[in-house]
Amino acid sequence: MAVTAFEIKSRSSLAGGLAFGQVGPYEQLEGTVHFAVDPDHPRNGVITDLNLAPRDAEGLVSCAADFCILRPADPRRGNHRILLDVLNRGRRRLLKYFNGAPDVPDPSAPLNPGDGFLMRHGYSVVWCGWQHDVPSVSGLMGIKVPDAVAAGCSPISGKLMVTFQPNAPRQVQLLSDRLHRPYSTRDINDQHATLTVRDNEDAPPQVVPRHRWSFARLEGGHVAPDASHIYMASGFVPGKVYQVVYSTTDAPVVGLGFVATRDMVSFLRYGTAQEGNPCAGAVQYAYGFGASQSGRFLRQFLYLGLNEDEAGRIVFDGLM
Repeated sequence: MAVTAFEIKSRSSLAGGLAFGQVGPYEQLEGTVHFAVDPDHPRNGVITDLNLAPRDAEGLVSCAADFCILRPADPRRGNHRILLDVLNRGRRRLLKYFNGAPDVPDPSAPLNPGDGFLMRHGYSVVWCGWQHDVPSVSGLMGIKVPDAVAAGCSPISGKLMVTFQPNAPRQVQLLSDRLHRPYSTRDINDQHATLTVRDNEDAPPQVVPRHRWSFARLEGGHVAPDASHIYMASGFVPGKVYQVVYSTTDAPVVGLGFVATRDMVSFLRYGTAQEGNPCAGAVQYAYGFGASQSGRFLRQFLYLGLNEDEAGRIVFDGLM
């Protein structure tokens, strides 16, 4: 079992119903796709801590991801190919790279098809959330995954290192990069947590005494304990490299993002209309594209042997 529900929450015309050559207008579908993954299936054994995730009555692990599909309003006019764009920090980038669309900072803005290159050639464009910690910003797409737990369903605790290099003076730092969801400290009073500072990445680290910083943030000018931030009264110096090491009980099974990508594309290729597949019978080939972080995602996807679904069927015919 892979996709258990394909929940379409909105349907709209792309670019106000603009026709793209002989292919015609495009439809935009958005919603949530639900997955149930078998931790004991040999093709899923490469996913770290999947065997520690909570299971349902059938022994499966559930997760859910945001999706968006651009497809010809008349599927018969398409080229029977889907192109999945691996989201980069929750953002859709494909139309910029292939269609020359403008780079719009607001992820919730209507999609701009640019010069319509992919649409004129009949491609169905697909996005599926895979990253569990994308910021809570409208328009960004992610995935909800369970936390791994120890025997008796107790939280798993382990050490984590967060590195940051401020661009401006500040006294407070979120324990993540670019407003992504942080991993909270297990104990805001943890005296074993450490903070070091370097003049540059190659310089030797200097330990910042524990009494000079705390797990806290500023509220109305007052210091308030907070498990997701660190505070230092003297401030963090721009350009210097800081590393904080602490214990956390957050243990999301982040590898489910790979499985969601695999099973989403497999569903669009092989799923039936009765199962809720909006592309049923219209897909002959599937390709994947990624750049920067998203390109590394696809390399790891291939390295892990995930280009075959649980039934042993090919997922992507080509990756860029």
